[in-house]
Amino acid sequence: MRALVTGADGFVGQWLVRALLDESATVTGIIRGETPTLTTLEPATAARVGWRRCDLADAQTLRSLVRESEPNAVFHLAAQSSVPEGQRDPLTTIETNVLGTVRLLESVHKDARDAAVVVVGSSDAYGTVKETELPLSEDAPLRPNNAYAASKAAAEIVALQFARSGFVRAVATRSFNHTGPGQSPTFAVSSFAKQIAAAKHRGGSQEIVVGDLSPRRDICDVRDVAAAYVGLARSGKVGHVYNVCSGKDLSMREVVDELARIAAVDVQIRRDPKLLRPVDTPRLRGDPARIAADTGWHASIPLTTTLSDLLEFYTRELA
Repeated sequence: MRALVTGADGFVGQWLVRALLDESATVTGIIRGETPTLTTLEPATAARVGWRRCDLADAQTLRSLVRESEPNAVFHLAAQSSVPEGQRDPLTTIETNVLGTVRLLESVHKDARDAAVVVVGSSDAYGTVKETELPLSEDAPLRPNNAYAASKAAAEIVALQFARSGFVRAVATRSFNHTGPGQSPTFAVSSFAKQIAAAKHRGGSQEIVVGDLSPRRDICDVRDVAAAYVGLARSGKVGHVYNVCSGKDLSMREVVDELARIAAVDVQIRRDPKLLRPVDTPRLRGDPARIAADTGWHASIPLTTTLSDLLEFYTRELA
């Protein structure tokens, strides 16, 4: 496989690059900076990647990179992925997530038309759902309730339109929550893990600051998610959208309790109103039947393993 990965030095991007290299793929990684910003990809592994700098707003450079790398698989991960940032700056979020996707797909259409394309989207596009709709299949309606979710829904629609028109061989994902080593502490689960790792490092009972712990989420390990994207490039049906999920859900409070149990730390919880979302979805749980049927993929890494590895990642940072 000759793979082109946008957002290759991001949280998921680094794990995807590793998964591709493990399958002997040739990988070109598109990044925004002069050099990749790496948190989990070892230097020896990173040296096997052809890193290329490109802002997806630069259509000319993007097309040159697509032509140069001659990919037969394209993974589009680059995005503005923060819900709070989307609320603060919806225009930039929509420009990045929607127009960046359009420019990439146009480049692929012109210079790598036979490449399999995986456009990574978000389960946030489902928005607020009813209990009776769970688990969510891909046929569920999209009702995004924030700017980030709206941008990902729009990017998915564009990608599938390109595919159904015969312009590109694209599939799209609605990826549910995922976490693991290297995730930014701006995301809830990794924020909990970082605070609990710091509490253990200091010793004694410690306070951690949280938002609303009642929402229930379907959470996968990032390494399972990377494997799902590789499987979709190989076996996904063009023009289809796929949930990437475990089919199970748990509350954020359960995540905090499990992290504290693993770390053997007594934590006191303080709720910060500033961390609450203006609109949130009480419960999200996906149905992974379609991706399982078409690729054989299923989430296999236990959440306890994921959380243990995440705690270890932050513990190493404190050492």
